[in-house]
Amino acid sequence: MKKDYFDALEEVYTKGGIGNTLMCEFHEKREAGGSESQFAKLAVYVEWKYGITCTKQLKTEHIYELLELLRENGFKDTTLKGYISAFRQVCKWNKHLFLENFESPSNSGFEKWSELEMSN
Repeated sequence: MKKDYFDALEEVYTKGGIGNTLMCEFHEKREAGGSESQFAKLAVYVEWKYGITCTKQLKTEHIYELLELLRENGFKDTTLKGYISAFRQVCKWNKHLFLENFESPSNSGFEKWSELEMSN
């Protein structure tokens, strides 16, 4: 999955959306722009791995899983923090796209999640 996933990311985002169901929903229902490239990577990841095609199905853990995959593939911590900021912006500007109890990702939340995953 990793190789195919990163191959797909080469053309993951174009203005006006991609062929990914979740990303199309995001484009249709968003209220504010920005951070679409990072969200598109998340959209591809969750659709491929979990079959998720609706933003209401997203969980914070999905974001953390994607970040861990990116870290395993050489992304630096500063880049991952940039991704977290981008996801936070998407969540803040488009709250209506997520469940009411959706927890916005954070740097500390990601580190705690990573520690738990490493210990399991």
